[in-house]
Amino acid sequence: MLENKKFINTLIYLLYAICLGLLCADIFHHKHGHFAFEEWFGFYAFYGFLAYLIIVNCAKLLRKLVQRDEDYYD
Repeated sequence: MLENKKFINTLIYLLYAICLGLLCADIFHHKHGHFAFEEWFGFYAFYGFLAYLIIVNCAKLLRKLVQRDEDYYD
């Protein structure tokens, strides 16, 4: 099932459609944020994407720090 490229592309487009739908639903949802920027349109989508970028880049840096050679234990 996951070997089928058409099926994988369909899943990716479905994920994009869900994300876009949730972003559009943000227009109709009234938020009660503690700070003014929490009420901006798409704030949590952008905040989540920024957190994703930070985590991935930190993981790349940590990989260089903790990675050992392939024959380290030989």
